[in-house]
Amino acid sequence: MKKLAILFMMVGILIVFPGVLQGQASLKELTLSERTIQDPMKSWTITFTQPINKGTLKKQNFLIKDDKKRQVKAKLSLSKDEKKVTITPESPYKKGVTYYLYIKGNVKSGSNAFLNEHTVLPFKIGAVPKESKNSSGKTTTNDKQPASSSGKTASSGSDSKSSSNASTSTSSKTPGKNLVKVQTKKHSHFDEISVQVSDYVTKVKAGSNEFEYKGNNLFVLYQPGLKSGEKITVKGYSMSGKVLETKEVVIP
Repeated sequence: MKKLAILFMMVGILIVFPGVLQGQASLKELTLSERTIQDPMKSWTITFTQPINKGTLKKQNFLIKDDKKRQVKAKLSLSKDEKKVTITPESPYKKGVTYYLYIKGNVKSGSNAFLNEHTVLPFKIGAVPKESKNSSGKTTTNDKQPASSSGKTASSGSDSKSSSNASTSTSSKTPGKNLVKVQTKKHSHFDEISVQVSDYVTKVKAGSNEFEYKGNNLFVLYQPGLKSGEKITVKGYSMSGKVLETKEVVIP
């Protein structure tokens, strides 16, 4: 039986679930890292690798709740190819409230492949990043705050192992380290790469994949499909787009 997978648009995480039906009570819950949005009427689109069974397109399978467990009224829509489900709120999200997007594990594909985990995405409305000018005079946005003495890595599961196997291949003229600490965690469906940076770094990338800024000088990338022993090149950039430091990461 083929596997059914989902991809959160605007989230950047591919999660693959074995196509095995389990009892509803026995399903595990995978909670992703919290996202910050600016649009109070933001729609979320979940893209599947296969067309879904229309019978599972129900509000009890795709829903949004607030931090008091009250369900948000929302509309569901299915794309023509039946691979994309969009959930749109009927009223604006409120500031200061944490919301939770749920994709239940009993969603199945047309070939009867089930998701075997519930997936939860916390999100809330945040401040619009402040604008600043880079060295070329172009306006950029930068919501990165000064470094904290405690850089914690984000984790979305308990069945993970951590590694800090990274080596510096190039460095910049900026004093001190810029990619201060690089760690990887192996999750059941993806790898999590976290990078603690200096105040000089405003962007981190691995190839064409850009890391998400979490606050306190911490950037995180969730990447599916990586193999143990695979080498990933991580680069830290200044506000002007200059590469400050490059590190090679070995996937555990």
